[in-house]
Amino acid sequence: MVKRKIRKTVPLPNALENMLHELLQEAATLQATDIRLAADKTAAAWALVPAPRFNTNCTLMVLNDHLLRLLDAGRIQEASNIAGLWVADIESCTEPAHEPRPYILFAASLLYLRKPAEARTILRMVRNYGARKWDFKGLAPFYWDLFTNPQMPDAVVMERFQQEVLQPAQQYPAPEPFELHPFIIDHMQPLLQQGHSAFAAGNYEKAARAWIRALKQIPGPQTAFGQSLTLNAAIGDAFFLMRDYHQALPHLEAARANTAEDGQTNAFVLMRLGEVLLELEEHWDAREYLLRAHMLGGDKLFENEEQPYLDFLQSCLKPARR
Repeated sequence: MVKRKIRKTVPLPNALENMLHELLQEAATLQATDIRLAADKTAAAWALVPAPRFNTNCTLMVLNDHLLRLLDAGRIQEASNIAGLWVADIESCTEPAHEPRPYILFAASLLYLRKPAEARTILRMVRNYGARKWDFKGLAPFYWDLFTNPQMPDAVVMERFQQEVLQPAQQYPAPEPFELHPFIIDHMQPLLQQGHSAFAAGNYEKAARAWIRALKQIPGPQTAFGQSLTLNAAIGDAFFLMRDYHQALPHLEAARANTAEDGQTNAFVLMRLGEVLLELEEHWDAREYLLRAHMLGGDKLFENEEQPYLDFLQSCLKPARR
């Protein structure tokens, strides 16, 4: 067992810290009546945490609440992505100082995704870093049992997880996806085809113009329609290929914000967004999105990307792979 180190964190301004406390308190109040809104409150708190997002004096406080709220709200993949990036950030430090809670929450999210073997691997890392029972505070006793009994068979792990963690709760019906009126779809088709033809011919500017006209046919809120993710991603890609990164950025951010198709888990969108941010010298955010894209899409996603992006990604991954 290694000696536990305390990672030096970046302090946030008092006013911001107080605001984060207030949002988390509001989320706690909403927990029993509206878990979705509670998760939105903690998401708002996390969005306010500035760079270095995973290493401030409020990161642990905010993400501990946020990840648990996301899991309760059924936003499992989102929780797992954030927890995985948190762990990757710790592991990429030259001299990692290991706070066990991120690893424990990441393992919990993996169990929700029915990945017991991967969860055990993460908990094994926690054992090496000196976790104690109090690090599991607020979680079901099952997690501590799994931590202390790493040989527990997968079938038993999932059976106990189902019985002891997935408590019966009020089931909120999934919102009906917004559908475009057939008239709008018919009106968009020529513009979509015009864009595809221009893009295939290498005329990215003409393609972007056609797709922007098509996008304008979608009523608000556009994020509630899956077609807007596809169009914003395509427009952002076209501007990216034109090396017009400032125009690419808002379209890629809109694609990421799409709720109908969960843009936050679209590997291509996250990759392009990370590459654009890198070109705009927003290195910290670029790192976050490229790591998340790699986590979702692996090496195959990046196999046709230009070397500078691959080099930057490898610089982010290399410390964690040593």
